[in-house]
Amino acid sequence: MNRKIQILCLGGLGLLLSGCIASERDMGTLKLQLKELNDTISIMQANQAELASKMDELNQNLSVSNENLSQLDGQIVTLSSKLDDINASVRSNQSAEASAPALLPSEIFNEAKNHLNKQAYDMAESGFKLYIDKYPEGENIEQAYIYLGDTYATQNEYKPAAVAYATVLQKFPKSKNIPTARLKYARSIVPLGKKEEAKRYLQSIVQEFGRTPEARLAKEELTKLK
Repeated sequence: MNRKIQILCLGGLGLLLSGCIASERDMGTLKLQLKELNDTISIMQANQAELASKMDELNQNLSVSNENLSQLDGQIVTLSSKLDDINASVRSNQSAEASAPALLPSEIFNEAKNHLNKQAYDMAESGFKLYIDKYPEGENIEQAYIYLGDTYATQNEYKPAAVAYATVLQKFPKSKNIPTARLKYARSIVPLGKKEEAKRYLQSIVQEFGRTPEARLAKEELTKLK
């Protein structure tokens, strides 16, 4: 009887010990799983914090972008307004030019001559140049070159004056204005250091146009150049 009891007691003790061993293993496994779960949660929390930070940065960037877009819209509106003003001004000028009566060639020439007489040399120069440019075959073209030369010579601009007078001599060699053009050309080149050439032109006036007022003036110039 006692033998059976001992056997039963040993068997119960074995079951109890095996149950304890199993429980310790389960607890160890559970602790390991809990640790892994905590680590995972920590990682997820860190990722969530980083994501939140990036979202804040993105929101700030979007706010700045929206502000820049608003400024750009304002600049575009301002530019469009300026373009509208420019277009309106251009259309107004074109309309004014279209409605303004065109000046006749003689009116341009006479206006320039009036400016020359009034010693408004800049206006005179512009007028004669306009006439020469627009009406190279005009009836006053030779006189326009001579008066343009006078405009320069009066201001001691002898080189462009000489060019203007020489143009008459070259383009209109048979003109009745040749004696005048030669005389004024000779006078304009003396200050340029071309005294001998000036003498030749003055002498040619005396020889070829001896009965003209220009011939008398040429003789006076020759006397001064001796």
